[in-house]
Amino acid sequence: MDIRFAGDAGLLLRRVALAIAVCSLSLPAQATRVVDSFEGGANPNEWGWTNVFGPATIAPDGGNPGAWVDTEVPYFATHPHFISQPPIGSALQVALASGTLQTASIDLQRLDTTGVQGCQPTHLQASFVSLGLFDLHTSEFQIEARTTQGPMFPLGPFPWFTASFDIPSGATETPAGWELDVPDGVTYTWADLMRNIDGMRFFVGDPDQTAFSACSHLGADNVIVTYGDSLFTDGFDGSDAP
Repeated sequence: MDIRFAGDAGLLLRRVALAIAVCSLSLPAQATRVVDSFEGGANPNEWGWTNVFGPATIAPDGGNPGAWVDTEVPYFATHPHFISQPPIGSALQVALASGTLQTASIDLQRLDTTGVQGCQPTHLQASFVSLGLFDLHTSEFQIEARTTQGPMFPLGPFPWFTASFDIPSGATETPAGWELDVPDGVTYTWADLMRNIDGMRFFVGDPDQTAFSACSHLGADNVIVTYGDSLFTDGFDGSDAP
């Protein structure tokens, strides 16, 4: 049955149909979420604090909410960061290999270390959280992209807050607000990194700032990574690394 609309009503309906079609084309692909909340001691993507050897210490209470990953104290690092090089086949590894990362976020806190024996000098500077994405297999040396700015945190201890980042995985060049650190003699682009990410880390402080090893007490919770449908047919899955 052929139904036709005439006059102003028909024109209005055609305009509404066109607007719906345009909106549907502009909507992003449905994102898939990888969530690490560490409840029950679960840590399938093997997150941990740098300079802490062995399994991560997961405290069952006091997070945002519930469980959280504790550096314990005293904890010393030049550039403290929370890092994962996820196992092959894990949810985070699949996300990193997809080539379609969209966002990453984390909840962080810095606890008071006043009076903690042996925790000197203390890392209490105001700074910002930076996100790093790294490739360990393309070159003999690590290749990494880092944000050059991010959510700020104040001087001294601070309570739980969320640091969120957009990841423009479809960019053809290194996006504004990011830097790409590539070894001398290696030809490599932002698009190459998006196909070859082995891991992710969140720096508590500027990773490019000259620093010394200092003591702090940090916590991490609720790491959330979103990604969409794969843009690449040859995304690195870790099984054929040179």
